[in-house]
Amino acid sequence: MSSDDLQDHHEIGNEVIKKKGVYTKRKCQDCFFLILFLLFWAGMIVVAAFGVKNGKPDRIVKGTDQYGNICGVNNIEQGILNETQARDTTNEPYVYFIYYPDLIGINYRVICIEECPNSTYTDLNDPDQLICDYGTVPATNQISPNGTCMGKIKSKLIFNRCIPDVTNTSVVLNSIVDEIYQFVNNQLTSDLSVEILTDLTNSWRYLIYGALIAMGLGLTWIFLLRFFAGFITWLTVFAAYACLGLLTAQVYFQWQDSKDAYENTVPSQRLVMQEKNILALKVIFIILCVVCGIFALILLALFSRIRIAIRIIKECSRAIGIMPSIFFFPIFIFLLLCGFTVYWVYIGVYLATAGSPTYDDQYRFTGYEADSNLVKIQIYHFFGYLWTFAFILALNQTTIAGAISSWYWVQDKKDTPFFPVWSSFFRVIRYHLGSIALGSLILAIVQFIRWVLRFLEKKFKGKEAYLARFIVRCLNCIFGCFERFIKFLDKNAYIMVSIYGYSFCQGAKRGFQLVLTNILRVAAVNLVSSFLMFLGRVFITAATVGISLYLLKEHENLSFYIIPVILIGFIAFAISTGFMSVYDMSIDTMLLCFCEDCERNDGSPERPYYMSKSLRKFVDGKGRSKCC
Repeated sequence: MSSDDLQDHHEIGNEVIKKKGVYTKRKCQDCFFLILFLLFWAGMIVVAAFGVKNGKPDRIVKGTDQYGNICGVNNIEQGILNETQARDTTNEPYVYFIYYPDLIGINYRVICIEECPNSTYTDLNDPDQLICDYGTVPATNQISPNGTCMGKIKSKLIFNRCIPDVTNTSVVLNSIVDEIYQFVNNQLTSDLSVEILTDLTNSWRYLIYGALIAMGLGLTWIFLLRFFAGFITWLTVFAAYACLGLLTAQVYFQWQDSKDAYENTVPSQRLVMQEKNILALKVIFIILCVVCGIFALILLALFSRIRIAIRIIKECSRAIGIMPSIFFFPIFIFLLLCGFTVYWVYIGVYLATAGSPTYDDQYRFTGYEADSNLVKIQIYHFFGYLWTFAFILALNQTTIAGAISSWYWVQDKKDTPFFPVWSSFFRVIRYHLGSIALGSLILAIVQFIRWVLRFLEKKFKGKEAYLARFIVRCLNCIFGCFERFIKFLDKNAYIMVSIYGYSFCQGAKRGFQLVLTNILRVAAVNLVSSFLMFLGRVFITAATVGISLYLLKEHENLSFYIIPVILIGFIAFAISTGFMSVYDMSIDTMLLCFCEDCERNDGSPERPYYMSKSLRKFVDGKGRSKCC
């Protein structure tokens, strides 16, 4: 920062302290990008109106025949298909697949019928057991390949499709059934899936119990981190080093045993593979020794900073402990994300089915395809998902950062503002939606480029464009690293925005400078906290699954109790991720506040520290002459 910028920053910081952690002289920032976001969403609404008007989800829900007719609909009145192929299928609501095993190439027809067959043909000479294409009267002289008729196959209705339901049939008939099951997902017709759904219905109470257990374990983990963060961290670090040392010892002894066995073997009976195996074990042993040495040096270099990480984690536990609503706010964000995703998928289905019918040179229906304008609209809708999803997540991050910082910047923690989480949320809504829109836009653009590269990689797959595939993969890797950097930059920017009311660019600049001046401390804290958050997820998920497995094992009405247990595991992991995401943002906010405190203050009565006493000893304790 320049001297003027630094002076302005200190003045704003003093105002934050005077107002007990909340800077009140804020103003709306990055308004242009908020207007841009609102205009973009006006376009999203126009896109939604276009999709609802032109889309035909019934093509997916009800299914179509081979001529493009939607089953159970008067396609003539719709006026979309060619007049010679459009058909009124109001009384023919179900899709049926006629397969011809003797034909090569396209060996099936798809038609709409009144009801699914309830029996399988046994005699092709009986016209009553035949089913044919439209306009063909069932007759023995119309059986494929002379005509379009084929024997009926007993079917059951699944998602408006007649799916074969046969057992103990001939080899030929089984081959037909296999073809149909490749066309339609056979899992939908499996008796196992029905039993699984039944088990999930019978165990709904246990799903709720599992969610409650996961929440209880999440609170337990927070308690453990608050009072035993040091023990857990050092135990984890030394356990990892011990495992690495044991692995090195194991490789060494295996290398020696292989070497002794090789030397004790008659030279004429020694194998080249044995010699290569000894050499490989030797190389692995040397590599592991080097890794152990590097790991030990890292521990020695970051020893004091790991201790800071532990203290910051404990401080986060204290802050979170006095604002328990901070865990309910991500639930609100989660519901908001779910609602938006449902809306996006709903409109996406309409857009995906808004294509026009296409025909070949002989004017036969080939499918529904999107023209260039519809493709652009679909791309616009997809980018809207990326931008809005990133925007909602940024809203969550900025709100949590504001709540934690309002706790940090008060001398007496009892003076923390009332309802800090929701107060922070309303400040973000009032002043900082533009900054969030800009940060999420940058991230969405990078993510969109990565999706384009994935699409290109898929297009090149299976072709001899080796150089093109290599370039695309390299670009995807580069943009993947850039995406992680943007997420890191966004997070620090949102923290500065929530504390000082900066614009996005000012916040990103200040946050990045603060990280650079404390790079080792930030690296140590992020490394330790990320690993602890991972352990938290594992602990909550594993414990919840273990308890649920014990409870459901005794349930008499369940055939596959492992399926509800797996679902409970997913629920527990989602809940644990919610808990840990709050902790992750809180730790980053606390760390930057700590570094800012070190830079602004010196512990004198005129410029006192706002950190706790446990953190203060890392500033003016033994062996520490300066903070940063």
